Amino acid sequence: MMIENLKTIIVNWNLKEDTVECIDSLIAAGMKPDDIILVDNGSTDDSVEVFNQRYNYQIRIIQNTENLGYARGYNQGINQAITDDAEWLFMINNDTHVSEDIFQVFIQSVKDYPQYSIFSPTIFFNEKPDRIWFSGALLIPGTLLTYDKYRNKKYNPQIPGIFPVDFVNGCGMLVNKDVFKRVGLFDTSLVMYGEEVDFCWRARLAGYQFAASSKAFMWHKISLSASKDLPRTRYLKVRNQIYFYRNYSEGIQILVHFIYSTFRTIYLLFKDILTSQSHLTKPLIQGWLDGWFGPLDQF
Repeated sequence: MMIENLKTIIVNWNLKEDTVECIDSLIAAGMKPDDIILVDNGSTDDSVEVFNQRYNYQIRIIQNTENLGYARGYNQGINQAITDDAEWLFMINNDTHVSEDIFQVFIQSVKDYPQYSIFSPTIFFNEKPDRIWFSGALLIPGTLLTYDKYRNKKYNPQIPGIFPVDFVNGCGMLVNKDVFKRVGLFDTSLVMYGEEVDFCWRARLAGYQFAASSKAFMWHKISLSASKDLPRTRYLKVRNQIYFYRNYSEGIQILVHFIYSTFRTIYLLFKDILTSQSHLTKPLIQGWLDGWFGPLDQF
């Protein structure tokens, strides 16, 4: 795999400063500007003008007139990358930055472990740069619940360079084009949150394997776009997680997931009340109701 076969896809919505930091880190890591596809979701902060001027119109920008959401935005970028004959696609949140050797690490991982079609980097908290935010999720046997055994832990160089995982995070994910061609793109009905979980599950069902490339580093500022609309964020997170359980559970799993999501919702409800965030209680409850009892074809 050569850098020329890799396209990076970023979606921006009114976060030009963070997106610039992200792009600068990608370029410092060896990514050519014309291999970066940026989807702007109707920004009103002169983002597109800033990007064009800073990068001399070399970055391919898909400019939407409105915010189409994370899933639709990334699907636009994915389609463009595949049209451009990309072999590998790196989806990355715009509130992140990467290490200077991230692509060299990915290249070596792909070369040495061809059985894997989807890779996760190690993603650190931006404010705690040595503490892991995400490193690849594993399924709890018999359920669709997951855990990340390295989450919130300080990075240890003894962590294996490659280890199998069951899910990756949309904040940063390297995917072979054949996966998208076979299983399709992100489910746009989910808008944002959980769309990569749904995609990963479809890829797993199709037989694709996932791995964490633990020496590939990036840092995440944690949902800066989402912080602009907390009630909607809360609603979508709850609804989309339940949609996943409801759509893919088998047998007794549905009862397990119903009980888990109900207790989790009650916990969040009390937490919101105790922390004076009562404006989040209505979208929380509505997300739970729509997730379990709303028509699936309305997602």
